[in-house]
Amino acid sequence: MVTVSELVSALDAELVRLGDKPSTMVWYRGCWRRLERFFASRGVQEFSVNLAMEWVDQACGGFFAKEQAGTLKPTDVYLFRVAQMLDDFAVHGAVLRRYSRTVDRLTTDQAGIVARFRAWLRAAGCAASTVRTYDTVSGAPPRV
Repeated sequence: MVTVSELVSALDAELVRLGDKPSTMVWYRGCWRRLERFFASRGVQEFSVNLAMEWVDQACGGFFAKEQAGTLKPTDVYLFRVAQMLDDFAVHGAVLRRYSRTVDRLTTDQAGIVARFRAWLRAAGCAASTVRTYDTVSGAPPRV
């Protein structure tokens, strides 16, 4: 297993490499510092998703009770995602697509290809919902 500080350092470097905004990184780093202090206060150096979820539960004032009651706030969900992202990175060594906002960005050439495909779909008489589906899958903004 990997230590919390090693995991945080590696994930930080990967998110920077992927182009996360500096303001996002400041927020993540603040969360990670709190998480690291939580682990340290329990004398734990190795990352554990169970202990990370205990941190989430405590930091949110009862995350899992709020989840059951349907009263979670967006900030509660973000803290859960911070812990889950660390676990996914520990397991897979990569930032999974669901966390990466940069994955869907298209180059100019790719956007042109999608635009031509969109025009072809319309010319072929495809339903607007079909065109929107291809936009979603390609990462292009819907134009229908």
